[in-house]
Amino acid sequence: MDEVPWEQLGYWSGGGEAVAGLLREIASASPGEMAESSVGRLGGGLFRGSDRNEVYGAAPYLVPYLVELIGVVQQPSRGLLVDLVTDIAVAQPYRDVRDPWPGRDHAALARAAMAGKADELVRFLGDGSSRVVAGMARLLACLPEAAPTWVPALRARAEKGVKPTPDAGAAACVLAVAWLAAAESAEWFAGLLDSAAHRDLRAAAAVGVSLADPATDTESDTAVRLIADALADPGAVFERFEWDGDGLTPLGSALIRAEHRQRTVARDLLSRRGLREVDRALDIAWEAIRHWRAAPSELLPAVAELVRDLAAGPPSARRRRGFMRGPVESAVELIAESGQAAAEYADLLAEMLIGEPGEPWPTVAYPAVVGLARLGDSRCVPWLVAAFLDKAGQVKHLDAMDVLPSMTAHADALLPAMLKYLRSPRHGDPDDLRLLEALVTWGSAAAPLVSAIADRMQMFVGLALPLFGAIGPAAEEIVPRVRVLLDDERYEDVAAWAMWRITGEMGQAPAVLTDRLARGSGHLARDIGPLLEDLGPAAPAAVPVLWKQLDDAEHGHLYDRVAIARALWAITGDGDGLVAPLLSAITARPLPEEGFRRAAPALLAVEALGRLGSAAEAAVPEVEVIAYGRARVTERAVWGDEEYRRTARRALNLITRRPGAAAGHLPTCDSQELP
Repeated sequence: MDEVPWEQLGYWSGGGEAVAGLLREIASASPGEMAESSVGRLGGGLFRGSDRNEVYGAAPYLVPYLVELIGVVQQPSRGLLVDLVTDIAVAQPYRDVRDPWPGRDHAALARAAMAGKADELVRFLGDGSSRVVAGMARLLACLPEAAPTWVPALRARAEKGVKPTPDAGAAACVLAVAWLAAAESAEWFAGLLDSAAHRDLRAAAAVGVSLADPATDTESDTAVRLIADALADPGAVFERFEWDGDGLTPLGSALIRAEHRQRTVARDLLSRRGLREVDRALDIAWEAIRHWRAAPSELLPAVAELVRDLAAGPPSARRRRGFMRGPVESAVELIAESGQAAAEYADLLAEMLIGEPGEPWPTVAYPAVVGLARLGDSRCVPWLVAAFLDKAGQVKHLDAMDVLPSMTAHADALLPAMLKYLRSPRHGDPDDLRLLEALVTWGSAAAPLVSAIADRMQMFVGLALPLFGAIGPAAEEIVPRVRVLLDDERYEDVAAWAMWRITGEMGQAPAVLTDRLARGSGHLARDIGPLLEDLGPAAPAAVPVLWKQLDDAEHGHLYDRVAIARALWAITGDGDGLVAPLLSAITARPLPEEGFRRAAPALLAVEALGRLGSAAEAAVPEVEVIAYGRARVTERAVWGDEEYRRTARRALNLITRRPGAAAGHLPTCDSQELP
């Protein structure tokens, strides 16, 4: 352990030296002793962000130690360690600026290390802890490259669970086979449906049958009811282990891959009115709508009917459990977050605006306000006004990036309250930062706020300057303040750009931006690239610097190559060599919903491919999938996915010069028109 350069491979409190100490703490923990904190701290330095989507370079080095620790029978945190290894298995590699080996796929190397421990991992399927067995089945399901090794062992362990008593480990093994080899195991699943004595094992087998032929739209009422009953039962074995997804049981997570069966089960549960059934129905419907583009048109009518029934029923039918929201609030949020399909239910969202905007809001009002604001519906204006007037603290529960971009048409009604909000005594409130980001989308409509923002400018100069630039000539009053910042090397680049946007005078903006990019290398491309793109042909001096960073063999993987490619195209109009870096930004899944203080790089890449026109013909297949595929390209963001769809369709039209012809052979995901 002490020979691994941990300090170069992750971000642990206490530095790389802490890793060996944490591993020893976990190994030496006694039965009954709480070692969770050590496992948590070990994982905390291994991933970028709390969602654990990107893993650092330490992952392949840690895998052997983690597998060894799982094998220590008396170790009290074995289940947590299995979960940690699984998080590594499903993560993407993070390109660390300190990476001493640029270009290495840390996640792939970690999965290879797991496959190299195949014998040890398979032996854990016979462990005496159902928690370990279930977690191991989930881990193996995430390693399809070694499926020929895993599947026989998973089947053998599952067949031990055909007895009448519940067996979480056996159920997890069935789901793992369903993920790894569903089509090849169709007869095996059918046999379990007939022979397994316990309902939950049969329900897992029913999911396997669904995944064996996920494209079929013929459904067995018996299988649907079997799965729905297991989902609705709080005593089901699926409540004892995790699989994948947010707040879903393993059954619901596995169903994500069976589009039609998933929606059929959701409809069955939505027709029931017990609190448990409603909770599970909303979970499954949520996951279906987040994953499949055709789901809203099929499921939202039943969700809306559920809202009306619960709202009209006795309070006991919509009560909350502890601090959890009730089913009405969850259902309204589901509608609000379902993209443009929510427009059909705007009247229902408006009905949920109960009470007076200036009084404490009922819980159901929050998602209703957000949904109406995303649709640009004026009925939410009084509530947004009250929020910005800080009545009962409402503004702290709203994200300006959710509610403002689509409300530009109602700016006049909102501006007085926003002025008062900005002039109230606060000190660097995070809500202010999101507000400034959102106002960039308003452009010149935000001009009446310039003086109020200028008064607080010292708190967030880096965000105020892009906003002033977006407002343009209407922000003329701020020019003296911006001119001063031209001599501040922290802000000189954005200040020079903002001066040009406001005054129309190019001045030294091209030279300042080029010099800043050259001095900061490609790490600043995310920030400087869009400004150079905006300058366009006026910044030819930046071209050599941009090309040098785009083609940087050693560090290029660390840079925002989308921003560099877009700037090169805007300046030169020459797309040669730009398709590949743009295309590489849109092939991973999921695509990000948003970037840092601007649109997601992947979305900008799709847009840029369209601008390249016929030169981007090689990208057409990938752009077609984004534009017309059945599955969403984002992970949980329906509105974000729809923005990708709109952008991809426009890009295809520009690339092919034949609107709609590029994807003629692809089935459209639904009839929903995207404005």
